[in-house]
Amino acid sequence: MPSLLVRLLVTICCLLAVSGQAANQPSSSAQPVETIVLDDLKPSLQIETTVSSWIDEGSNASIELVAGGIITFKPEPALARYALNKYDTLWIKLRFKRTAGSRTDWTLNLPMPFVDAATLYQTDSAGRWTAQRAGDSVAQGEWHKRGLYPDFEFHLADTASKDIYLQIRNFRQVAVPIRVTAAPQRENQRQLELLGLGLMLGILLSLAALSLLRYLEHRQPIDGWAALFGLLIATTVAQITGVLNAFFWAAIPEIGNYASSFMPVVAVGCTLLFIRNVFVLHVHFHRFDRFLSSVGWGTLASVLAFAVMDRFIADRVSSMVMIFASVVGLGATFLSWHNGSTVGRWLMLALLPQFLALTYMLGETMGLVPLFWQMRYVTSLCVALTVPILLYALSQLTHDRKELVVRANHLPTQDALTGLLTPEVFQTHLEGAVQRAIDHREPLALVMVQVTNHDHIRQAYSDTTAEQCLLRAVVKVQRILRDVDPAGRVGTAQFGLLMEGVTTRQALTERMVKLIGSGLIPLPGLVPEVTLHFQAACVLLHENPLPPERVLDDLRDLLAGMSPNTRRPIRFLEPAPTQASLLETQAPAT
Repeated sequence: MPSLLVRLLVTICCLLAVSGQAANQPSSSAQPVETIVLDDLKPSLQIETTVSSWIDEGSNASIELVAGGIITFKPEPALARYALNKYDTLWIKLRFKRTAGSRTDWTLNLPMPFVDAATLYQTDSAGRWTAQRAGDSVAQGEWHKRGLYPDFEFHLADTASKDIYLQIRNFRQVAVPIRVTAAPQRENQRQLELLGLGLMLGILLSLAALSLLRYLEHRQPIDGWAALFGLLIATTVAQITGVLNAFFWAAIPEIGNYASSFMPVVAVGCTLLFIRNVFVLHVHFHRFDRFLSSVGWGTLASVLAFAVMDRFIADRVSSMVMIFASVVGLGATFLSWHNGSTVGRWLMLALLPQFLALTYMLGETMGLVPLFWQMRYVTSLCVALTVPILLYALSQLTHDRKELVVRANHLPTQDALTGLLTPEVFQTHLEGAVQRAIDHREPLALVMVQVTNHDHIRQAYSDTTAEQCLLRAVVKVQRILRDVDPAGRVGTAQFGLLMEGVTTRQALTERMVKLIGSGLIPLPGLVPEVTLHFQAACVLLHENPLPPERVLDDLRDLLAGMSPNTRRPIRFLEPAPTQASLLETQAPAT
């Protein structure tokens, strides 16, 4: 297993290195900055041409200085990566014009919920510069349009070209995807995005609520932890996609700004700890289980780096810890799958895309691979998929454990082989039934059934075959009983049956005939054929009220007196005959 993980890491590193060389290689075919033409017939586009950019080291320039023609902008690919830090500011210059027949208003959005600050500058009709601000370090009240990520409006009065400036600030290097969309089309996009995220978060919260209900019903601690885990994953997905910044941290952007960095780390650490509790690896992999626990707690502790280190360094540290923890989680899932867990296969399918997505995002952060801004949403979906799979695994384990508990609880009352009541418990049922028959004058029949050829089957075949025949006998016996009629194993091959509501001997005899006939039907496919020979000793307790403490012994004696080849396999216990007493007459006096 360790060699497999090493090979996987080496392969990923090689792929990242090759992709990084391709991403960092300067483009020899860079073209001059082009004017972006907007047409109503193409209502949505992502800018993929070259753009003009300039990094203001120290963040001292104003919009008047930047737009005054003094600054020299350099043409860069639209998705180029800019080496920003908390002291510098990126300026991007865009030039738009609309076609002659275009009348729609246009919007510009940056699908990056994590960017610290973004400002769009444009001139109004009087030539004055106006600013629209957004970003996760900016309170939503200061945004031009509240949303999940920066979303701006710009106006083109005629078909003349117009310059627009974007000011970007971020604590680490970043590539800036720029999307331009017609206003009506943009509103539809916003609604679809909110609908999709709402459905995803609603499902996660529903699963967390289901785990909470299971905890309230069964009082199992693991169900309570599952509810908290589902809530944590829902919160993490909401933070990654900008939902929390838009609706919860709207007035306190400082929390949302840092939460985007440390909440994914917390989610990965808790996932490891939850996997450890679900799969119970300490049974077969004790050392790896302890290692998994250490990595999980260590991942959670790595969040403290944001309190003692520079945020840029802490972000790099936490990213590497997340990747390592994801590899360990894959290893735990693989071990569980290799050990025969059916859930491990599904969890592997959920964790592997999550690991690859996290690796790609780390490569983006380090500038090793090209920007793919949709990866953040792919990662959120992969993270969300782990919740139903883990809860499914938990439900399977809970079901298995519950079955074991039920079986353990039934051991004192049920026969281990046949599942019927033990003699002691059946005797208790018999005493209660007799008392009810006396109190309410209800008809009650008691039957003792015996498999007369059980010893012959054991001697001729084997103990295993004899036990299988007993199980077949139990199945046939239960077919003539109602669900409420108690049945117990009162001997090696003897079963006691209590039948309430049987009023006559004829009705009881018909049931016994059906049982004896079914026993003579051999089991299909068994060579040589084995049949079951039943004999039945019966008593109608409402006609022959015998004491419950000795009636079973009387029926057992009746069976013992029957020949194995008797033509009367059904016998009834007759009442004891009574003798007429002699009347003493007094002789007449003489």
